[in-house]
Amino acid sequence: MDIKTLQFICAVVEAGSMSSAARRLGTSRSHVSRRLKALEQSIQVQLFRRTTRRVEPTQIGWALYEHAARISQELNALQATVDDLGKNLRGHIRLSVPVALGQQVVGPLLLEFANLYPEVSLQLTFSNRIFDLVAAEIDVAIRVTSTPPDALVARDLGPVDWALCASPAYLRAHGTPQEPEDLLQLDMVSVNVPDQRLPLELFDGRETRTLTLRPRLQTEDMLFLKRAALADIGCALLPLYSVQQELDSGELLRLLPDQRVRVSAWGDQLYLLTAPNLYPTLATRTLIEFLHSRLRATLPT
Repeated sequence: MDIKTLQFICAVVEAGSMSSAARRLGTSRSHVSRRLKALEQSIQVQLFRRTTRRVEPTQIGWALYEHAARISQELNALQATVDDLGKNLRGHIRLSVPVALGQQVVGPLLLEFANLYPEVSLQLTFSNRIFDLVAAEIDVAIRVTSTPPDALVARDLGPVDWALCASPAYLRAHGTPQEPEDLLQLDMVSVNVPDQRLPLELFDGRETRTLTLRPRLQTEDMLFLKRAALADIGCALLPLYSVQQELDSGELLRLLPDQRVRVSAWGDQLYLLTAPNLYPTLATRTLIEFLHSRLRATLPT
């Protein structure tokens, strides 16, 4: 049983199929299958149950995978240490960030990181969904959520403030709300909500009021929602970081600024997420610390 075979075991368990593991390893499905069958024959133990759609490890297969994963992590950490002794930081990191946050806040920081460490390659995915980081082969994810998944390591990056805003032209035509109840008379554009009902919570420092609004336009794309507000379609509830520039320029006006606004079903905390790993590479550790310090200082409050 050599190191290469242990890497094959890890790839199959994490990918869930021979074909996906082969793509990950840069080889053929038949080669992966032959290698694992040879191992099972040599130790006289079945390691995987094969179906038409998926490969699942047996109890012994899981036990072997846990050892193989630890050995693989230690070797990766050792290789990274050897590579970086007396040299520039190097490695490959796969990231996933929300679309609006990625385009407007994280993207510029990653370009700065790329200039600082030219031998580190970055693979960036823009996504608003939390998913299985191991299955998706993501090293680092940034998510806005209230409760990070228990299976992941979460580093708190601070609160995400939400802002109610609209264009000056829309407010001239429909009036500027003075009280929370005035919002009921205005059009709303928002992130998708169930049953076309947006339960809005407003806190003035003393009490919380809840309003149920019916959005005129809904989408997961917050950049499109901002464009809708700029096009005088209605009032938008958006993360402050996504509209700070427009608020500063006067293209959008903040509504009810003395109220803290939130939707309980949406997240209001920013987290940096990673899969549990005792031995992350030096490049990954450096990026995590870079984003952790810079995002906490960059996000508007």
